[in-house]
Amino acid sequence: MFLLLSSAALSLLAVIAVWLAGRRDPARSPGLTLGSLLTLLALPFLALLPKFTVELPAAANNAMGATVSAFSWLAMVWLLGCGFFALRLVADFKALNRWRRVAIDHDDPEIDLALEACRQRLGVGRRVRVRFQPDAVSPSIAGLFRPVIYLPPTSRRWSEETLRMVLLHELGHVARRDLLTSLAARFACLVHWYNPLVWWLRGRLMAQCEFACDAKVIEVGADPAIYAMALCDVAEASALPEAALPAAALAMAGRASLRQRVERVIHRQRQSGSLLVSAALLLTVTASLALSVVRLSPPELASSGSSGDALYTPEEIHLRMTANPFPGDK
Repeated sequence: MFLLLSSAALSLLAVIAVWLAGRRDPARSPGLTLGSLLTLLALPFLALLPKFTVELPAAANNAMGATVSAFSWLAMVWLLGCGFFALRLVADFKALNRWRRVAIDHDDPEIDLALEACRQRLGVGRRVRVRFQPDAVSPSIAGLFRPVIYLPPTSRRWSEETLRMVLLHELGHVARRDLLTSLAARFACLVHWYNPLVWWLRGRLMAQCEFACDAKVIEVGADPAIYAMALCDVAEASALPEAALPAAALAMAGRASLRQRVERVIHRQRQSGSLLVSAALLLTVTASLALSVVRLSPPELASSGSSGDALYTPEEIHLRMTANPFPGDK
């Protein structure tokens, strides 16, 4: 009951905050979206916090007692749903492993030189490899601990500038730890699989990650016009984006709108209003903590639960009311 009600309330609050923050700029506030999803992911653990009991009116006793059985069934359905999506997550990582095995190591020294230059430009200290993926239609990156950039076969015809822009974008995901962010969002959807608002937040977060990577590439000195042209070339070659892409990977031609990405790159829109975003995130976290430490209980249940005595039945009450108070007198 706690998880169901808290998930509905907090996800609604988070969606409203994210939507208001991104009305003028959909790429804005990825921190707010990620913070909301992490808070939702932590809800089952917040249920372990000490509780403050708030007594409901006596009329709520019957209604609350009648729903106990229903909530037990809901708990069983929730566990079955979590199990299904956990198996789906495992299947996605197995598909990624099969995808890895098909990939081919490159033998082009120019790619290694471009990769090293881009890695130093972004300040990425981790080792990242580049491989060709015959089934890919878009550049992508996968591998939480050993990241690998996968290039489609069409990348062999790219210009040197396009290749550098693609490598900068994919390395931007590594610098921002977007693969870890994507995994955390998937776990949040696993726990709250029944809540469509949580799925909406995950989709918005993945789009915001693409916008943020574009901004990071421009920040390190990439030419906006060349980068925008590279985005268009990749999108044109990716007629079916993510068609053969495992769910555990991130594609350059991803969920974000190409038009909005190009407009942001060309006009160099800067994010603002960090105070508003911080206030919205603080409100979301505070609301989750408040819902976690409050427990609703009818007065009869609260008083009887401590002594362990059952409530009197109507027959027992009638017997006590009609009994002779002086049984010794005849």
